Amino acid sequence: MQKAGEYLTTVCVETYSDEFFNDILALVGNFYNEAVKCYDIGFDKDVLTKTITKLKATNAGNAFLLIINNKCEGILAGIEAISMLNKKRTFQEIIWYINQPHRFYGVALMRKAEAMLKADGFDAMIMGVLEASKPDKLKRFYERMGFKLFESQYIRSLK
Repeated sequence: MQKAGEYLTTVCVETYSDEFFNDILALVGNFYNEAVKCYDIGFDKDVLTKTITKLKATNAGNAFLLIINNKCEGILAGIEAISMLNKKRTFQEIIWYINQPHRFYGVALMRKAEAMLKADGFDAMIMGVLEASKPDKLKRFYERMGFKLFESQYIRSLK
């Protein structure tokens, strides 16, 4: 029995819902400040809003939310890419971020997203590592999770 003053934590993973739109805006802002700002590529909430709308419009189930006590505290979102070699469906991650102090739910979010993608007919999942965001730790993590190193990418501003 729950005692007076105790707080019951509820955790689930679900696909995108407008109910959590403002939480997602804040999440992506946190992600930008923590991991992407150093690349000097900018952050525009209007562009983010349009991106979220487009992800939702595809109805591909490609944005997975970590909901803790009815608040979105994490996101794993991506795009669907069809291989030009064999027509296999691949989920290409564009963001995987969880607010502190909830990061210990990261594996659960990833595993649930993998299961949902597999059930939807996806064949593969590609996850990225930002070199300014604990790359050695993340690379070891992905290898332990069964991922193989696939590609390194470089970025340069053209402005």
